Amino acid sequence: MKNKKNQRISIWYKLKTIVFKALLKKKHNTERLILKHNTIYILPSKMGAGFLLVTLLNFVLGINYQNNLILAMAYLMLVVMVLSLLMAYSNAKGLTIEYIKNISSYAPSSALLLLQIHTEKNCQALQIFYEGKLLSTIDEVTSEKCITHLDLGLNTRGEYSLNRLKFLSRYPFGLVSVWSYMQISLNVFVYPKQQKPEQDVAITNNQTPNDGNNKHPNGADEFDSLITHQVGMGMQRISWKHYAKTQQLMMKEFVSFSSDSQIFDFNQLKGSTEFRLQQLSFLISNAHDSGVPFGLQLASTHYSISQGKEHMQNCLQALSRFSNLTKAENEHNS
Repeated sequence: MKNKKNQRISIWYKLKTIVFKALLKKKHNTERLILKHNTIYILPSKMGAGFLLVTLLNFVLGINYQNNLILAMAYLMLVVMVLSLLMAYSNAKGLTIEYIKNISSYAPSSALLLLQIHTEKNCQALQIFYEGKLLSTIDEVTSEKCITHLDLGLNTRGEYSLNRLKFLSRYPFGLVSVWSYMQISLNVFVYPKQQKPEQDVAITNNQTPNDGNNKHPNGADEFDSLITHQVGMGMQRISWKHYAKTQQLMMKEFVSFSSDSQIFDFNQLKGSTEFRLQQLSFLISNAHDSGVPFGLQLASTHYSISQGKEHMQNCLQALSRFSNLTKAENEHNS
């Protein structure tokens, strides 16, 4: 009996999900959502449903006992409900929500989502939900644009497709729920936790003719030259001696020297799969911070030697989705 009941619930849930996606996908699959008549949904809340039930009971009692005072109370309660509906709709209408960017993280930290929210007139008591979990509550949204950081609660290594965000308000009396959805079509990544290797067994040296003389800017090993201070630069590396002589702000430029580029090989590391990925995560991030060109050998996937933020992100993303890659390879081979 329990299995049949669970099966019915599962079928009903799948059918509901299909219908729900078919009705809402086009309207809410966007990175910029403006709440208006065709994107706002409004119904009595649980408290509002109880309020309506009491209103109906008062109405029935007033008619049965021909009591005008009870009837007046029922009508007054109905007016309050209608007023709540109008105020709730007016509160949400015109609210604009824009996707800014997502921030990948290293496990166990969670990936973040940045949204910009504003409205032509004030919007009160806005709540943001993701997968049924309350992420943020904003007491008041004004015409001034504000950036909201949402902790998605994704703190395990992997690649995740974003589900719908729900924006809800029960202003003014809690009797009515006004909500809308936003579906952002993108994936977010949680990189493996960084773990320093005990030995550099994963590093394959790529010798170059100028062994020991490869210079990497933005390093911290040796002083290289003085550059003119630009607006936005920090004050930590200013040459105050030079300023005292010439009255000109100059920045000390340091470099790091490396004898070769590096290739990090998954197969040369020791430990479990997850532990190896954690070590690779550390090596890749450390090489990028040091300005050292690096490559990655991950199972049958090879990333050639390069450097830069994009190259680092590509390698870290490969580590995040590694289990999916190996599963796909095994299925293909079988």
